[in-house]
Amino acid sequence: MKAIRYHEHGSEEVLSLDSIPEPTPDSDELKVRVHAASINPIDTYVREGNVPPQGGLPHIGGADVAGVVEKAGDDTNMFEPGDRVFATGLGLFEPGTYAEYVAVPESRLAPLAQSVSFQHGAAAAMAFATSWRGLITRGDLSVGDVCLVHGGSGGVGHAGVQIARYAGATVVATAREGKPTEMARELGADAVVDYRVDDLSAEVHNSIDRNAVDVILESHAGSNIVADLDVLARGGRITVIGEDTDIHIPPEASMSGKIADVDIRFMSIMASTEDQGPILRSVAPLLGDGTFEVRVAETYPLAEVARAQRDVMTGKNLGKVVITIE
Repeated sequence: MKAIRYHEHGSEEVLSLDSIPEPTPDSDELKVRVHAASINPIDTYVREGNVPPQGGLPHIGGADVAGVVEKAGDDTNMFEPGDRVFATGLGLFEPGTYAEYVAVPESRLAPLAQSVSFQHGAAAAMAFATSWRGLITRGDLSVGDVCLVHGGSGGVGHAGVQIARYAGATVVATAREGKPTEMARELGADAVVDYRVDDLSAEVHNSIDRNAVDVILESHAGSNIVADLDVLARGGRITVIGEDTDIHIPPEASMSGKIADVDIRFMSIMASTEDQGPILRSVAPLLGDGTFEVRVAETYPLAEVARAQRDVMTGKNLGKVVITIE
């Protein structure tokens, strides 16, 4: 089969299109014919060696997959050959999805409705699993809460806006003015704040009539943590899923957080293997009936994974970048 691998860590230049044997599924795995994969920042961190793959090199990257079951392991019973499925969280502890076939533990798969294309299934996988776990599981988001979703027009952020809306929260998103703001509002944000403003916490407060925020989905903690602490309600929660620079909390912001009894909770969907499948199986019917939608910004063929990764790391896409595999 064809697969994108790297034999050493480094920039996109280390990626190569190789011909290798197809995977043989273990008894608890299914062999999936990959129709689409999507690009995530974690893919670049693993490639660069910042988060080394558990199986060493050479390595196939890629966390998300949507495709069709081709072969089922002896101890599996949820899916059969021919079933449409999607999954996330691959490409770190095992070979990833930038390939024509991948072996996936059955517990981490979810059914993909006929109404959802493979491209959209792959695009949804990590985005919705991360946001769901960050807001619902770790953030304890409840009906009536006020929720702040940073990067509301990005891959994870645009999923977060929809999940927060579905959970019954008042949703504030951060996004650039123009099309990103329009997209966040279309997906359910009650208010949108341009994250480039001089006083982010004041703008967030003003956008919700000076109310405080109960839950924050934070993808740029280094830049936003002080503003986050300033807008939180008593007992508020910040779920950190990413940081753009070192996280530094000055004494006055730390004291505000202590007085308000807030929590800062860190989370990685890649490390939460036991939650990936159950979350996607909750998300799947909501994708199928149109409650949730996925925005695909760009698509690339398998041979252009390097270009696709460069695209994702610009941080300017409205939605997800997807790899299609014919």
